[in-house]
Amino acid sequence: MNPKNNTVKPAVCRIIDTISEVSGLAAGISMIAATLVTGWGVFVRYVLKEPTGWQTEATIYLLICVAFLGAAYGVRHNAHVGVDLLPEALPLKPRLVLRIITTIMVLAVVAVVAWTGGKIWLQAYALDTRSASAWAPPLWIPYALIPLGMGLVFLQYVGELIEAVLALIGRLDPKHVTLLGSTSEAAETQADTLLEASGQEEQP
Repeated sequence: MNPKNNTVKPAVCRIIDTISEVSGLAAGISMIAATLVTGWGVFVRYVLKEPTGWQTEATIYLLICVAFLGAAYGVRHNAHVGVDLLPEALPLKPRLVLRIITTIMVLAVVAVVAWTGGKIWLQAYALDTRSASAWAPPLWIPYALIPLGMGLVFLQYVGELIEAVLALIGRLDPKHVTLLGSTSEAAETQADTLLEASGQEEQP
């Protein structure tokens, strides 16, 4: 089966991609909110000459939100740091196999982090643990971002695993698989080049 005829991702992968895009939007909104809160804290401290209370702590929690909610978006667009020296030297099918292996390994690590974060969150919720500051917000709220964010990352990697397996068996165009490069036009060019090279190798 020619993979070029399979240009549409499975519905489940498209849904996962959409969820990651929404989480990226939420991370962006959190970043804007953190900027505004920081600006307000500076105004209160240096213009109004009043002590700051909740601003610094709220900014920290918002930045935690940016990190964990934005993680799945980063995976979706392959924005995390990676070493692609070996994958770049491989033909298409070995590269897909490598992608599948590394994705399974990453899923195991992410699952452990999500599970551990979930236990910490449940403990903080059960004990009603609060910050030691004067503001004293409940810590289960920022702690919830750990299992939530890692759960979204896990989901995105599951989608990528499905895509890589489908591409390996010829059910999906490799353009739609996040290799160890990027999902941008550069990755599509790489996929086209690899497909052309594979086609030339198959010709007698």
